[in-house]
Amino acid sequence: MATSPAPNAHPQGHSLLRLTLMGLLAAIISALIPATTMLALSDYQFYASPHVGEVTGTALQNYAEDLPSALVAAFLWYIPIGTFVFPPVAKLVGANTGSSLARLIKFIVLAAVIWLVVGETIYVVLSPLAPAPPGVQQNDLITAALSGVLFAVI
Repeated sequence: MATSPAPNAHPQGHSLLRLTLMGLLAAIISALIPATTMLALSDYQFYASPHVGEVTGTALQNYAEDLPSALVAAFLWYIPIGTFVFPPVAKLVGANTGSSLARLIKFIVLAAVIWLVVGETIYVVLSPLAPAPPGVQQNDLITAALSGVLFAVI
């Protein structure tokens, strides 16, 4: 009588190559979302009343002019970390194993921590050159952690 093999109690994690490719794809998607939406949200004229044609046209023109630099900044923020830092660290700490919900929660926490540490490192390196006004660093670090969460969810 043949018996089927017992399922593994601990499913095997993803390979580093698979994590890296998934990280690259998630980084690209993660860069596109904030670059396009945050740029629109940051320009108060973008949502001006529609009866003012000049303001709307100017807002769209400003948006089109600023979009390439916003995309470059977003890609510089997401792709290096999401492709070259996050996958090896996830593999090293074992965040790539477990059930799907547990793995997602581990990825979210890990990504938030990594992006927070990278944001803090940028402030430590740049603060002697250009100190930030009070409160800006805290807001930027919260945004950095949230961008890591966005990356992990994607």
